[in-house]
Amino acid sequence: MGKMKEKFLEDQEKALNDAIDAFMDDDYQLEEYYTSLKPEDCCGNDCHCTGEPATQEDVQSNHDDWWNSLSNEQKQKLYNDQEEAFKLTIEEMNDERK
Repeated sequence: MGKMKEKFLEDQEKALNDAIDAFMDDDYQLEEYYTSLKPEDCCGNDCHCTGEPATQEDVQSNHDDWWNSLSNEQKQKLYNDQEEAFKLTIEEMNDERK
């Protein structure tokens, strides 16, 4: 095998190993993050504070429970605050273009 071909194969193998290592590092860091969540930080609800990842259904259920606990006035205030923040963001973006 020629030296160029050997160098090419070595580079390809190194790139593949680097990609595998990066992927494994991401999994490791995610597990470390879940492990680092402390039970004393738990809010007491079924929200997986002890390090288990929450499912989409759990998250949606918790959000729905929270939303349903709000009065209509609170919901309206949240909506109004969000609209105001959106308007300010648009104004800031327009000012940056000038």
